[in-house]
Amino acid sequence: MMSLGNFNAIAASRGEGLHPKLRELLDRSAASPYSEVAVRYDGMLQAGPSPQSEKGRVSSSQTGPRLIYEARVSQMGKASERA
Repeated sequence: MMSLGNFNAIAASRGEGLHPKLRELLDRSAASPYSEVAVRYDGMLQAGPSPQSEKGRVSSSQTGPRLIYEARVSQMGKASERA
């Protein structure tokens, strides 16, 4: 299998290939020491944190059913505030 670098070199020699800014972005993201894949509590893979998931971050000792319970309690509290 050909690496992206080799493929880009062949394409660039033909006057094709990735835009230089896109190539630079891909090189930086591939070399980033902060890019990591995390396994979420629901078993899905996530490449880095999202702002929304950081709000509800849980410790590894908490389980799925507890999270569902806490989410429902939170929703019920918001619904009672609206009423």
